[in-house]
Amino acid sequence: MSSPDTSLSKRLAHPALRPAGLTPLLGEDAARDRAYVNRLLNAWAAQGFTQVAPTQIDDAEILLAEQSPEVQNRAFRFMDPQNGTMLALLPDVTLGIARLAAGELAAAARPLRLSYEGQAIRVYGSTARPARQFGQVGLEVIGADAQTPQALISLALSSLKALGLAELHLCLVFPPLAKALLAARGLPEKLAQALDRKDEGTIRALAGDQAAPLLAILGGELDGEPALQNLKELQAQLAAAHGDVELRCEPFEQRGFGFQTGPAFAVYSPHFHGEIGRGGAYRSGGEACFGFTLYRDALLATLRD
Repeated sequence: MSSPDTSLSKRLAHPALRPAGLTPLLGEDAARDRAYVNRLLNAWAAQGFTQVAPTQIDDAEILLAEQSPEVQNRAFRFMDPQNGTMLALLPDVTLGIARLAAGELAAAARPLRLSYEGQAIRVYGSTARPARQFGQVGLEVIGADAQTPQALISLALSSLKALGLAELHLCLVFPPLAKALLAARGLPEKLAQALDRKDEGTIRALAGDQAAPLLAILGGELDGEPALQNLKELQAQLAAAHGDVELRCEPFEQRGFGFQTGPAFAVYSPHFHGEIGRGGAYRSGGEACFGFTLYRDALLATLRD
C-alpha cells in the first residue's frame, strides 16, 4: 500500500501560507491603501476624470488580442464552465480600460478621460516586482493628443507629491526608437538589446562606424536625432514644471515598455526599490491613448501618514 499524500495536510496545518507572490492586506495597511486610493480618485474626479471599474475576468482572446507575447504570457487563463470559452484574469487593469473603450464606451465622445482602481493578477512577477497580485490606481486618456503626455506625466507627479512623496525621480523613455533607428540604418535587430543594456562594447561591435550617434544618444545627446525632438521638448516642459524632481532621459529603455508606441515614463523614489508608477503612449483599437498607473504596494511602502 502506497503512503498517503500528506501535502494537503501540511498546507492545511499552516493556513497563513500563501502561493508565492500573493500577500493580503490587513488592518492599518488595508485602511491606508483605501485612503490613498480615495484621495487620488477624488482629486482626479475634480479634474474631469470619470471613474470606471472594468470586470476582473474577460474573454481571453479578445482581451489579449493586441498584446505582446510578454503580456499574454502573464495572464491566468481558465475555461468558462458555462460555454467552454477561455477566460483570463486581468494581468493589468489598463487592459480592462481598453476593453471598455472599445465596448460599452465605443460611442462616447473623445477624448475619454477615465480613472480606475483595481487588482492585477499575473502568472509570474518580475525581478523588480515579484508580486503576482498587486493594486493599481491610475488614469487613461482614450483619444489622446499631442499635449496629453506632458499633462498626464505632470499630473502623475503632482498627485504623488500631494500624497506626501517629496523625493521623486522621473525616467523618460521612447520605446519605438531603437527598432526604428536600427531598421532605418540597416543594423541588426539584436542591437536593440545592447542599447537597452548600455553595452558599449557590443554596440561598437555590431554598429561599426554607425556606433557614434547611438552612443551619443545613450549619453544624453538628443539634438542629433529628429525622432527625439518631441521627447526633448517634453523633457524641457517637465523640468520647468517640476524642478524638484530628478529627471533623466533613457530613450533606448525597453524593459516593460513593449507595447508603448510613443513617449513613456517611470517614477521612482529613493525610499522604494522599484517603480512607484509607470505609463506612456499606446494605441488601442486604432485610437491614440496615454495613461499611467501607480502601484499601491509602492505607495504603502513609501508613504507614512
